Amino acid sequence: MKKPISKRAAMIRMLLIWVLIAAAPGTAAGKELKLAHFMPPGHILHQKVFLPLAEDLAKATGGELTIKIYPSEALGKGAIQQYKRAVEGVADIAFCISSYTAVLFPRTLLITQPGVARSAEEGTRKLWDIYDAHLKDEYREIKVLGIWVMSPKALIGRTRAVRTVADIKGMKVLISSPTETQFIQACGAVPVAMPVTEAYNALNTGIVDAVMMQPSALYKPWNLAEAARHVTGGLPGTTSVVLLAMNKQSWNDLSEGDRAVLDSLTGRKFSIKAGGIWGALDEQALEKAKTDPKIGYISPTPVQRAGFEAAAREVIEAEMIRLEKEGMGARE
Repeated sequence: MKKPISKRAAMIRMLLIWVLIAAAPGTAAGKELKLAHFMPPGHILHQKVFLPLAEDLAKATGGELTIKIYPSEALGKGAIQQYKRAVEGVADIAFCISSYTAVLFPRTLLITQPGVARSAEEGTRKLWDIYDAHLKDEYREIKVLGIWVMSPKALIGRTRAVRTVADIKGMKVLISSPTETQFIQACGAVPVAMPVTEAYNALNTGIVDAVMMQPSALYKPWNLAEAARHVTGGLPGTTSVVLLAMNKQSWNDLSEGDRAVLDSLTGRKFSIKAGGIWGALDEQALEKAKTDPKIGYISPTPVQRAGFEAAAREVIEAEMIRLEKEGMGARE
């Protein structure tokens, strides 16, 4: 007569059965990708771009491939380190500002020169029109899921109203890219390089006199309007290029079917939509600033704008010459 199985032995047997089931082909748990960004969860990109992408991917793959989003630098401090996190696989997907690693993207960042892109959508379309022919090689370290241009930046000031180049001379201006450094210097001001996450404190405490930033930064989530007193719009503004970068190995580890799904949900169309979502928020912020009693909105006249345009032409020409000396067909 067989001895009855003890309760402990029965539990061990059951656990072994579940382990074998989980390991069997076709029964493994779905794959989860980690997406890292540095904005708070209330940011429009988190709410209107990243969350919908995660939802669409889960739906399209029946939950077999999902994205878990880590906002607010949850996978590591420092917005500047985002591209490195994507390359090294700290995150499977990372949202990056290309100018933070400007040396890697000299061709791409031509679109950020002052006055070249007049809107987020126009700039993004221009970028994708030349991506395969001229830019693709700059992204060989990663898989590009999205790349788009942000709206031209406004000058958000703490104390001094800026209408002409003479008004900005000597001011300390927070910038976030080499292009902005050159433009601000050409205007006679002093560039102070800082990531966008430090803009509010720098403006509020007087570390800088002004910030070059997208107009949406005036209100949620950065709330620069609390520290600002003047906003100058309508300048030949610089822009920024942002990138949704995927680790190359994480991409290669996906099945052919999952890669096809992710490709269908990202790329050119996804990028134009993302740029438009953020661009619309910038337009709304500018309209709000025009009637905000705490802020003086300034729109320079054509004569006042001429000095800024001359500075922009100087910066663009210098960059063309520099890149051509390095063997790049910059004007092309």
